[in-house]
Amino acid sequence: MSEPSERLVQGAQMAQAFLGAKLLSAIQEQAFKERSLVNIGMMIALNRTPELRIHIAAALNLGISEEKIVETCRHAMIYCGVPAGREALAVASDIFAKVRGTTKEERAKMS
Repeated sequence: MSEPSERLVQGAQMAQAFLGAKLLSAIQEQAFKERSLVNIGMMIALNRTPELRIHIAAALNLGISEEKIVETCRHAMIYCGVPAGREALAVASDIFAKVRGTTKEERAKMS
């Protein structure tokens, strides 16, 4: 088993021990797209712009539309404040401009 795979297994085991199998299985049932949008909202709330860039690019790779990402940023603006929301929208616009006309493989390298 390679080192990254071992770390993933160890991380999953730690999460299961900490959260419990029932909660962890409930989390796994949530769709990747839903989790991706939740992650974007959390990065906005935590003011983690570099990570926000990564999560927006990843969301596009999952097939989430620009419109849904923008709506997530606007929704976060209500709870996190206008400055946080405006910064998120600026980051999203920058990512959208960079990925237009690129392949999925090229976008994966950006995230």
